[in-house]
Amino acid sequence: MSSKDGQPASASAFKAAPAVVPITDVPPGARVRHFDELSDRTQQALTTALPSGHLDIDPESTNLSRGDVVVFTEYVRIQ
Repeated sequence: MSSKDGQPASASAFKAAPAVVPITDVPPGARVRHFDELSDRTQQALTTALPSGHLDIDPESTNLSRGDVVVFTEYVRIQ
């Protein structure tokens, strides 16, 4: 089985905290979310994560999934 971004899925990938990475192009088939449509908690987690890349949020408590793209001041991808 592979992940949404075409990378092989691994047990450690599902346990690792999500990360945010800047991208320049939106991959085909990626779900695009707009920052202002996210919950306040998710917006706060993203603004805190952008400098470091670490997303301090429980993936179960947000509508974001690995592979999603968020339109912010730039495109960022959840990994």
